Amino acid sequence: MHAHTTLALSLSVGLASAIPACKLANTTTTTTVPAYALPEVTVAPQEKQIVDLRSQISSLKEELSSQLAVSATQCNAPAGMSPAATPANGPKGNKGCPSGDNPSATHSAVNWSYFKTAHMSRLPATSAAPYPAASDSASKPDGYSKPADNHEPHFYSKPEDYNTKPTSSAAASSAAESTEAPFPYTSYTNGTASHYPTGSSSALSSGALSTGVSLSTSQTVSSSSTTTSLSPTYIPQLSDYTSAEIEGGDALEDASKVATQRLQERELDGSCTFETARVRTEFRKMSNDDRKSFTDAVLCLKQVPTSVDQSAYPGVQSRYDEYVATHINMTMNIHVTADFLAWHRNFVAHFEEDLINLCGYTGSMPYWDWARDAYAPHESEVFNGDEFSLGSDGVYVGGRGDTYLGLMDVTFPPGTGGGCVHSGPFSEGNFVSTLGPLDSPYGDNVANSYDYNERCLVRDLNVFFSSRYNTYANVTQLLLGQDNIQFFQAEMQGFYGDNKLGIHGAGHWLGGGPSQMQDFHSSPNDPIFFLHHAMIDRVWAIWQALDVEERQRAIYGTSTLNNSPPSPEKHLTDSIPFGFVGQNEIFGDLMDTMGGKYCYRYE
Repeated sequence: MHAHTTLALSLSVGLASAIPACKLANTTTTTTVPAYALPEVTVAPQEKQIVDLRSQISSLKEELSSQLAVSATQCNAPAGMSPAATPANGPKGNKGCPSGDNPSATHSAVNWSYFKTAHMSRLPATSAAPYPAASDSASKPDGYSKPADNHEPHFYSKPEDYNTKPTSSAAASSAAESTEAPFPYTSYTNGTASHYPTGSSSALSSGALSTGVSLSTSQTVSSSSTTTSLSPTYIPQLSDYTSAEIEGGDALEDASKVATQRLQERELDGSCTFETARVRTEFRKMSNDDRKSFTDAVLCLKQVPTSVDQSAYPGVQSRYDEYVATHINMTMNIHVTADFLAWHRNFVAHFEEDLINLCGYTGSMPYWDWARDAYAPHESEVFNGDEFSLGSDGVYVGGRGDTYLGLMDVTFPPGTGGGCVHSGPFSEGNFVSTLGPLDSPYGDNVANSYDYNERCLVRDLNVFFSSRYNTYANVTQLLLGQDNIQFFQAEMQGFYGDNKLGIHGAGHWLGGGPSQMQDFHSSPNDPIFFLHHAMIDRVWAIWQALDVEERQRAIYGTSTLNNSPPSPEKHLTDSIPFGFVGQNEIFGDLMDTMGGKYCYRYE
């Protein structure tokens, strides 16, 4: 088993400066960026940062534990809450409760392993290329049967399968017996073993969620009844639904319909209306022609010349790469920060506009509903590899053992790919990455953040992550179980209870390769990044629309990852930089999908 510590999504330390905005030009003319504007982001961690962070972690743990305890015991008395536990726009009723209106919920068991520094150890560089080309590795055997020299891929056909270890897997068995890194089919909260992450099927099947909200069939609200004759103040609750409705996606669909009705009822200022708003839809609901138009536009963006000075940024070869470079540079200021959701909302919106304005795309930005694929991502239409898909899984790579992520105390088996995407629009030969990786566990990181490093797109679909963190149960508990922005965004990113990755982090890990989608800094290298973040934006937009008065402009946090190093609290009047992608924006202008600078909605 490979035991290493790697930089996972939303887990790191340090501070990256913002790349100055740079206007795109369809020429090879370069734009000189002042040397002082972009200090080099080094890959190796600094010892002083590590020492400082350990001290900050200790203080933060004590402070946040106190805040959570107060908010859990005093959620009916918001005035008694610590100011740091209150959303920026103030509480309303029980809005200070970490799990909605349930005063009995407690959240003292915060997994502090997330706040540890990254890169404490590295695997040595290997002479063998970690990502074989399609021609270098045999195709998966029919049925993905176990090769003689490798673990069997882990598949689950239905929800109840994932509460037990697959006995047929040598990988799972050996990891489960390891005293160094127990195979995390069992997680621990307050010393109690649980086979599921927060909000997963175990709690649901017993009739209660970890938030303490009981599920009663007598309280069930059907999709049809919920969206007719709604009270203006009605907000769906977890207790309105059965476990089957939550696990099957009906509750999420219901919440989406309620949010849509709220949008229809809003009195909007300006020219944006419900009828004129651009409609974003799930990728699989698009026609084949529309899907191909989208992927063709993405390929086009990879061909649009960059206006960036390539002597300073040799890996930036196209307008598409400017998105990757911006994300690389700003990573420490856009994750576990106040503007995580808003920054990525605008990042995706810019990408959508470039597809339209630079590449002639006439549609809207699709999203990827990964919950539909939670128990069999390898069978998803999204990754079937035909010309109307988002490309295939990677070529199956044998001989891989389990991987231990020390930051999260998670051991996971290899997925069903591991090599180059072998078919579809983003296959080897059609699509390459030239930036990163910076956080790969395989010793192949670039020496400097913007070095040129051409390679294929790698994917490794992995049900381990999707079946634990990207289910309908996970997303529904987040959406209906949290009405406080502090805890909503914390659970989404995985810093909450035993939900180690959250729907955001796991969305990166379930489908990506360590050289692209799983790489904390350079994850936009895989086009699926933008559809994943459109789904994250959709979840946030639904959550906002369910209670516009309290949630539309609610923010919490600072401008540095987990406030390390410490930075001032952010405000809606603050300016947010977007580097090469676009001009700086005022935070408050990014909060409404049908107001400010936007006019779009989800269906």
